[in-house]
Amino acid sequence: MTTLQFIFVSTLFLFISIIKINGQSSSLAVAYVVEAEEFKQNQLPDSAIIFYEKAAIEFQIIGNTENYVDCYNQIGIILTRQDKYEKAKSYLDKALSTGLSSLDSNNLVIATTYISLGVIYNAEEKYVQSLTYHFKALSIRLQQLGEWNAQVATSYGNIGNVYRNNKEFEKSIDAHLKAMQIRQKLFGDSSVQIIDSYVGLGNSYREKKEYTTSLDYFEKALRNKIIQRGEGHKDLAKYYKNISDVYFLMKNKEQGDFYKNKSEEVTKR
Repeated sequence: MTTLQFIFVSTLFLFISIIKINGQSSSLAVAYVVEAEEFKQNQLPDSAIIFYEKAAIEFQIIGNTENYVDCYNQIGIILTRQDKYEKAKSYLDKALSTGLSSLDSNNLVIATTYISLGVIYNAEEKYVQSLTYHFKALSIRLQQLGEWNAQVATSYGNIGNVYRNNKEFEKSIDAHLKAMQIRQKLFGDSSVQIIDSYVGLGNSYREKKEYTTSLDYFEKALRNKIIQRGEGHKDLAKYYKNISDVYFLMKNKEQGDFYKNKSEEVTKR
């Protein structure tokens, strides 16, 4: 699962139960969140934002700051997917200021805000700021969840990606290796979750011009994806392309063309 896929995963679990606070029911807020989630999953982001805002108002009324902050996080995430970075930051900054003033500074919902801001600043090529937020998120997750946790692995992967973009390849590799070790222990070498680590390491070694090692990780990612999706699935296209790109960099046109053609074949299906 990629960084953006992970932070876009439905947070419906946070809202499923009807919470009673100060004698008032949060059922209306929960209903709005359910609507927002449905709109988001049906690719109607603008409608999802409207209902997250409605939910945020209700959570604020009943004093549920954690879920109020999370609604603003979700709006920020949606806007980030639309490349509306400044607008996304306005929601995330409000989520962060509210969270830090009203919640424990090590609350996991604040970690989500930090990650979302880190993603934006990475996209804007402001890598130092991005790393600052990602390391804050990592610190919270380590403290709250311990080292051997999937969310901690995701944070290390986020950090590895930013270091790679900033051309700090050794630091990128180190971060991705930490993520991989956690995923190996939790899920195994052939898991869905570890593919992100294989791809992250493949990208970093490719940029470092260590092409043989890069190929090894990209091939591992491809094998896992074939196990999960089956031969010929269109999701394999980007994995074939990764391998093709490395072969071309190695001046191996025959293998480069072979995997490029494989990528194009599955894309057409």
